[in-house]
Amino acid sequence: MKLHNVALAAAALAVALPTAASAQNITLKYLTAWDKRYEGTPIIAYDYGKMVEEASNGRIKFQFSGPEVIKPNQQFQPTASGVFDLNLSVAPYYFGTTGVSMAFFAMPPSTEVWREKGYWQYSDKEMQRFGLKMISHLLGGSTASMFQVMLKEPLANTVKPLTGKKIRANALYRPIVEPLGGSMVNLSGGQIYAALQRGVVDGAAWPVLGAVNFKWYEVAKYMMRPRFGVSPYTVTMNLNKFNKMSKADQKLLLDVGRQLEQKAPAQFDTATNNEIAKLKELGVQETAVAPEVGKSMIDGFIKGIWNLSMAGNKKTAGRVMELYEMAKAKGDAPDSLK
Repeated sequence: MKLHNVALAAAALAVALPTAASAQNITLKYLTAWDKRYEGTPIIAYDYGKMVEEASNGRIKFQFSGPEVIKPNQQFQPTASGVFDLNLSVAPYYFGTTGVSMAFFAMPPSTEVWREKGYWQYSDKEMQRFGLKMISHLLGGSTASMFQVMLKEPLANTVKPLTGKKIRANALYRPIVEPLGGSMVNLSGGQIYAALQRGVVDGAAWPVLGAVNFKWYEVAKYMMRPRFGVSPYTVTMNLNKFNKMSKADQKLLLDVGRQLEQKAPAQFDTATNNEIAKLKELGVQETAVAPEVGKSMIDGFIKGIWNLSMAGNKKTAGRVMELYEMAKAKGDAPDSLK
């Protein structure tokens, strides 16, 4: 009888072991496109790590690495292949892989709208094509005014005020820089200060956040107005790693990702307002395009992003067009892209 009880206990233990294994401590390798000097890194990546650690009672932790390990525009593949588990990035850094994420710069500034209307799910489906799971597709602010161009000189009062100027920019900013007469120079954030100082570029397009920590105010004393654009970030996880986690842990990671989407925009708004105030204290002045140029610039930016998302990556152009038609039918995209 005792042997029978021992056998039953052993069988019960065998059944319980998988559950115990799923509750083991986990350390996830999280790769960020920027270091802590860019405020988006602590607001998104570090805060997410703290929230998950708290929600898991310390069982799930994170090991962070940044651009000092792998350059921002080279981080997509190492995460998709499993060298890293998670990645904080933005669409221009992996535009050569997919143009779908780029189109979200033309979307309304609300992730809850994205979820309600199926845009978030469309983005997740696209990431899974490449071996990634969307954990959080969040916004760096609650308005369509999260970017600016910092300049060494004030703007001329013309329809093309950037004529003759070299602007640090990537594909995202082409619908702003080129229609205003400027030419683009692609540099990483860490290269901008020296490029401005040496005259390699005359200005730099970037989110409003960053100029203070990077000290660009020392070498660029003007901010172009109006500001423009929503600021979507992608937090993705290696799909195989995600699928191997317990259902409970998957739900925890996704739930915290949505919580982050809901809280981050207000944090970014506060940080952005503080950034502008600080820049003004440091002697940086606003320099505006003419009102009619500004309106044309904003309208052109939205259409330009959609067109760029399709033209810049022919392999995924059809899927961007599908997203555009979905957004247009729901009143979230222009009726025409001409």
